[in-house]
Amino acid sequence: MYHPMVHPSLFHLIGGFLRFLFVFGGAFFLLWYYLKQTRKPAPGAGNSQDHVTILPLRLQAYERFVLFLERIHPSNMVMRLNGPDLSALQLQSILARTIREEFEYNLSQQLYVSQHAWELIRNAKEETISMINQASARTMESAPSSELVKEIFEMSVARGKLPVDTAIEEIKKELQKLF
Repeated sequence: MYHPMVHPSLFHLIGGFLRFLFVFGGAFFLLWYYLKQTRKPAPGAGNSQDHVTILPLRLQAYERFVLFLERIHPSNMVMRLNGPDLSALQLQSILARTIREEFEYNLSQQLYVSQHAWELIRNAKEETISMINQASARTMESAPSSELVKEIFEMSVARGKLPVDTAIEEIKKELQKLF
């Protein structure tokens, strides 16, 4: 009859081989799992090709919104659009129409900014139009445009930080988070 202790070297050899397979297999599995986890894209980041495509679009959207906000800043608008032959009512109409047109031109860019930034941009637009309308209500319709400009500047100073400035700051913060 065959006794297992007769060939102890065979059992040691098989035992050593099984230990080697177990250790090597475990190390291989851990290395494979580690590499698999480190190569995964961050949640919500999409694949790298999406990131390469979307990042320039997001940057362009932020750039266009900053430009939009700078263009609708009351002090910039009145300096750009005011004419000596305009009445206060005509200037008020031009200012409100210009803000709406610029906003509509940039409307599709909302896809690339955060919801919070978009709300601030919309709020800046609405508040600027509201301020122009309030300033216009304080001046006579037949008054020269310089009266409306004066009223807009006084209201801007009285309000302190305008919603346009707040929106620009938020956009700059979001851009810093991207990099």
